Amino acid sequence: MTSPEASEEKEAAYNRGVDAGRIEQRLQGHDEHLRHINGSIDSMTRALQSLTEELRANVALFSASAIATHRDTKERDRIAEVRVEEAGIVESQRTVRWTAWQRGFAVIGAIILMVNFGLGLYVAFNR
Repeated sequence: MTSPEASEEKEAAYNRGVDAGRIEQRLQGHDEHLRHINGSIDSMTRALQSLTEELRANVALFSASAIATHRDTKERDRIAEVRVEEAGIVESQRTVRWTAWQRGFAVIGAIILMVNFGLGLYVAFNR
């Protein structure tokens, strides 16, 4: 048989081993939990990076669209101004105003024409 001291020593060693096993088991559970948390954090980080890239692409697309729209609006306004100016030029060419000396020559020409017509009638009916 074994001595009571050896038996107590074996029992204490056994209890220490059981306690160590429980601690090891708890630590292993914590390790698995931390691995799960780290995996979740990694997947969340990848999802955030993907979302950030998508947002940057959308902002760039929106910005380009806004710039193009602004440029198109400016271009349309410029074209409209040119067309209004062209219409004004055509209108002013259609409604040409005579200068004073041109009107004077027209009046003198009309008087000469009427006098000649009158003389022609006089000569034709007085014969």
